[in-house]
Formats: sequence, structure tokens, C-alpha cells
Amino acid sequence: MNVEEIEHVPEGTASPGKALFMLLKAFVGTGVIFLPGAFVSGGLVFSICLMIFIAAICLVAFQILIISQRHVKASYGEMGSILYGPWLRYIILFFLCLSQMGFVASYLIFISQNIGLAVDYLSHCTSPIDSKYYIWLVLLVIIPITWIRKIARLSWCAIVADVFILFGLICVLYFSSAQIAQHGPGPNIQLINPTDFGLMIGTAVFSFEGIGMVVPIVEGMKDPEKFPKVMNMGLPIVAAIFILIGTIGYVAFGDQTYASVVANLPKVPLSITAQIVYAAAMILTSPFMLYPALTIIEQALYGKSGLLGERSGRINIKWKVVKSFTRSMIAVICAIVSFGVGQDGLDKFVALVGSFACIPLCFIFPGMFHYKVTTNKWAKIGDLILTLFGLGMMIYTLYVNINSWVHPSASTRAVPDPCPAT
Repeated sequence: MNVEEIEHVPEGTASPGKALFMLLKAFVGTGVIFLPGAFVSGGLVFSICLMIFIAAICLVAFQILIISQRHVKASYGEMGSILYGPWLRYIILFFLCLSQMGFVASYLIFISQNIGLAVDYLSHCTSPIDSKYYIWLVLLVIIPITWIRKIARLSWCAIVADVFILFGLICVLYFSSAQIAQHGPGPNIQLINPTDFGLMIGTAVFSFEGIGMVVPIVEGMKDPEKFPKVMNMGLPIVAAIFILIGTIGYVAFGDQTYASVVANLPKVPLSITAQIVYAAAMILTSPFMLYPALTIIEQALYGKSGLLGERSGRINIKWKVVKSFTRSMIAVICAIVSFGVGQDGLDKFVALVGSFACIPLCFIFPGMFHYKVTTNKWAKIGDLILTLFGLGMMIYTLYVNINSWVHPSASTRAVPDPCPAT
């Protein structure tokens, strides 16, 4: 997957300003809406400090990733193959698939929840359909889009989704600020949550979901050597936006904050519009998030070195149908996971994706890459520390997350009822 396919910029032509814009688009996306709910798990002070810390570590990791890319001149997966052998490339592709499918599965839960909220509002809470069943309705929209091979044809989807996300975030800030102004801080705000703070770590890493676009953005720049300055400017802006939305959302609704703060907005036409628009943004974003997984799995099955050998849909229409069916089943798998998790488990699922799939991509692999390309002894020590830090964080957050599933009573999280009995 290259920058031309995703961002529709001819390779080697983007200015630093254009690169900064693409960087902000890549990171400030749909994942930010989960942060206020994650602040419930971490507590206000801990969450703010953690976001600053994660942003700083990400900045270091992304910088050494770019140094490695400029040295090797290859994509993320190919760097693993060149520096360590094919085995690491396969592992990287596995985590890329897992992270992208995890993003889409969490999006489907969010989308179905928002559709349910809109239906409850319009029907005055008389609808007999549980919101999780809307996942299958959304799936019918997403599946045909996955059949499109050239994602550049969906450029209009990306533009519309960006506008919708911006509108949704403005509405979240407006209604959250109004809630604080009218009613003061929400209930049971903690500075540090000693029970669930581990879940916040996974969600914090999840929110930096643009890691996969760092290398393509560099490849699309006219002067790639200027990208470190772009990153130094862009990532603090991203962190500031994340902290702003997380803080205002959590302070507004306290421990009654949903996994997705959009669900906390008051039941008025503007907020319902925001919920519908944000859900639409996620529907439009899902094909882009799923595209890397579709490509990787399709190549693993039908590529030159795939399990079934090279199979071209251009030559034989039968294989085009088979490939489309495979793409459809990947989307179906995401839907099945979403349906099984449900909205009550959304916060824990987002943290799980961040812990297991995103931490290796953000911290472990960049450290491993740079360890191979640098000759500086102290830099190698730093790379080892970053890699071991990522591995330790991954193990710890996985333990906390699995424990929250096995022993749900250990969680202090409360979820409000959008349709309370009267």
C-alpha cells in the first residue's frame, strides 16, 4: 500500500505543509472518540500524563522508523524482511492485518450503537431491535466497497469522512463544554483509577492509529529529509487534540462516560445528527482501514508466492469472484467479532486491539529496525530499551485486559442506559 493509493498524492511531490496535513488526517481520525471513555479507566491526571508520555515515545519511535526507512528504502513489512529475514515480515504483516481488522471491528460496534441511539430517539425508545443487530445492516454496505481493488477510486469517501469527523468532534466539544458550564463536572471524577488504569494504556496506543501511514507519507514527500521536522510539529498537535477531547469529555460526564463519548450527547436533533454523521464517517473510513488487511491476505492466498499460487482475476473471472468472496469474508469476520463483543465490551476491546496489535507496530518493530541500521553504541542501547519497553507494556496490558474480561466485577466502569425506564 503506497501513498498514491491512500492519499492520492504523486510519489515525491508533497511539500512539508501537505505532509503535515496528511499526518494530522492519519492520526486525528475515528479513534479519538474513544479517549474520554478511556479517561474513565485511567483517571484524569494519569490519563493526561500517559497521553503525553505515549506521544513522546511515539515521536522517538516514529523518528527512528523514518531513519530506518531512509536507510533501507523499503515499506514497513519489507524492512523486516531485509533486516531480519522473511519471518519478521510475516509477523509484521500479521500484526498489520490484526490491527486494521481490530479497528474495523471496533468501528462496527460504534456504528451500530449510534444507529441504535438514533432509532431510539426517533421511535421514542419503542424499537424492539437491539443495537448490535445493526452491525449486519452496516456489513451489507461495507462488503461491496471491499470489492473495489483501486482504493484511489474512493477518494471522495475519504474527503467526506474527514468533513464528517471534523463536524462530529466540534459537536462533542460543544456539547461537552455546555454540559460542564450548565451542570459542572460529571460524577465520580478520579485523578487516578487504581483499578482500570491498565486499560487506558491500550486505548492510548490505539488512538495513535496512523502509524501505518508514516512511511507512505515520507515516500510521498519531495524532500523526505524534512519529515522529522514535520513529525516534531505534528505529533504534539495530535497529542494536544487527544488530551483536549479526552479531558473535556471525561470532565463533562464523569464515570458515566460511554466507551464512545458521542453516545453521551444530549438527545436533541443536533447531537443525533452528529451521531449519525460520525457513524457515516466510520462507514466511509472502514474500507480504507480494511484495505491493508485485504491486500495482505489476498497476496498470501493468490499472489506469486501465495498458498494457491498466482491467480489473476483479469485472466479468469472465476478467480475474481473467489477473491471478492475472500474480501467479503474478511469483513464478515470483523462483523462476527463485533457482534460477539457488543457495545458493553467496546472499551475493553479497543484496549485489547491497542495492547496486542498496535504496541508492536508502534514501539517494538521500530526499535528492532533501528538496532540493525545504526552503528552508534548508545543508539543501540536505546533501541533495546524501546523494544523491551514495548514488549513489557504489551505483556502487562494484555494481562490487565484479559483479567477485565475474565473478572468483569473487577472493573469500576459504569455504562449509562440510553433509554432508561420511565
